[in-house]
Amino acid sequence: MRIPPYYRRPGWQRFFAGVAIGSLGGWAFFLFQFGALHEELVIEINKQRIQIEDQQEQIEILRSEEKKLNEENEKKLTIQETAVHFTNENKLRLNELALYELKQQVEDEVKFLQNKNIESAVEGKELIKNAIENKTYQVGDNEYKLHMQEMYIYTTLEIYLRIRVHE
Repeated sequence: MRIPPYYRRPGWQRFFAGVAIGSLGGWAFFLFQFGALHEELVIEINKQRIQIEDQQEQIEILRSEEKKLNEENEKKLTIQETAVHFTNENKLRLNELALYELKQQVEDEVKFLQNKNIESAVEGKELIKNAIENKTYQVGDNEYKLHMQEMYIYTTLEIYLRIRVHE
């Protein structure tokens, strides 16, 4: 079996030349389109990278500003309310009215701390302790002394006291 001599016929020569030129032209078109598309994608990726870096810087700035504002607000916090708790009220078996009157008298002693800065309250906690402990509280016919066990100072001033009967 032998291969026919197509290379001698001009029609076949034109066909093969057209295929070769078309292949080269198609390859050139593909390279051009691929290059253009690749260039657009590289530019878009670089823009997004720059945008991400800018946003990360902005996030860091906002976080640091928020942290500063939180610290300033924490410094400006004030005492909003006072809570008085008695640790040995069950042992003494005082009635509710006597406990209520004691609480009211203690709250009147520390009333000056309402809406005061927490820092100033912390600096004067010994003054608060002495003001409560050095006073004799009169409830009905009985006199009581109070001993401060714990004190928590934040937006709520919590005072834990032990009641002693004064002789």
